Amino acid sequence: MQLAQRFSLSLLLTIMTTTAIAQQVELIRDVAIPGTARDLSGIKGELADGTPADRLGGPSGLTWTGTGQVYLWLSDRGPKDGATSHIPRFHEADLTLSVAEGGQPVMRRTITLKQENGQPLSGSSEAIDSKSPENSSRFDSEAIAVWQGKTVVSDEYGPSIRVFDKTGKTEAKWPIPARFQVAHPHGEETQELQLNRSGRQPNSGFEGLCMDGQGGLLAITQRALLQDGALSASGKRIGRNIRILQICGPNCKPRELVYVLDEPSSGISEICHIGGTRFLSIERDSKPGAEAKTKKIMMFDIADATDVSSVESLPSDKLPSGIQAVKKRVFIDLLDPKFHLNGKQFPEKIEGLTFGPNMPDGRRLLVVASDNDFEAEEAIRFFFFAVPTELLK
Repeated sequence: MQLAQRFSLSLLLTIMTTTAIAQQVELIRDVAIPGTARDLSGIKGELADGTPADRLGGPSGLTWTGTGQVYLWLSDRGPKDGATSHIPRFHEADLTLSVAEGGQPVMRRTITLKQENGQPLSGSSEAIDSKSPENSSRFDSEAIAVWQGKTVVSDEYGPSIRVFDKTGKTEAKWPIPARFQVAHPHGEETQELQLNRSGRQPNSGFEGLCMDGQGGLLAITQRALLQDGALSASGKRIGRNIRILQICGPNCKPRELVYVLDEPSSGISEICHIGGTRFLSIERDSKPGAEAKTKKIMMFDIADATDVSSVESLPSDKLPSGIQAVKKRVFIDLLDPKFHLNGKQFPEKIEGLTFGPNMPDGRRLLVVASDNDFEAEEAIRFFFFAVPTELLK
């Protein structure tokens, strides 16, 4: 081979390799926040289990405000799975230092969530109004979005979706189709499951919420509804078909779409909008550290999905020929060794997912976070990824 030919081939291979690397998702920062961190709620004292009432915790939900590196960081029902009267809340956090140099977030404010009458909502599973369950104060805040300048939060208990004003007071409740709700709510999950044959599974309501790109919102349950073949006769999770609720406002007819899990033992932790009809989701198992097998960010497209709002129940597995689920594929495998995140320190609950501002080089910033369940010994982890725009098409 002539010298000029060898040079040209070498140059071509270099260009191809550089281009391939440039089109890969890059982990640019991994930040750990102490599990003992406090919020700005100003709430004194301790919860029933001894946890400080102002412990930061979370995030169970995360969304970009659209300004700088400022995000809304949502904590859930509190420690010990609803065994305390923790007041659900969200925080405004500036992650500029975290993204730039791995520094700690700067917390700007904390807003506690309240009912229409100004009384605080409660993370306690027992906070049920037995006469009017729809008026219960219990609220398991799991996902957050900004809709028409308003803060919207989804709740796993109902499930429900509420719009909050700037003070954290409930401004509106969006109507949710009855098929998502349980007719007989109960403070103890095993008993609640025995009392109901339809609606969301215990602790598996609206886990994900985001803008839909059409002026409305997309909400998704963590797992299949009971009437959608969720469980076997022995109580094993076998349902793979999860309903997505697409809602365009309080007075608009919603649509329901189907998202198919890879494994029935997995669940959805969050969703976020990419653009057009494309979204990302967190699909994961409930295993921590080296036991973890599935911690994936999926890309899905709702463009050709069938509206199943008139379908009363879905099968556990294979969908009927007339129903088209959302199209999806693996976007980021968080356990891929190339990111050096896998291993005994990897968190169980990956629950925060949102795009931030575009980076100076044109790539999109993707923020992923873990929920530490208010455990003092468990750090809150933030993972910042740079995503080439070509990969999002």
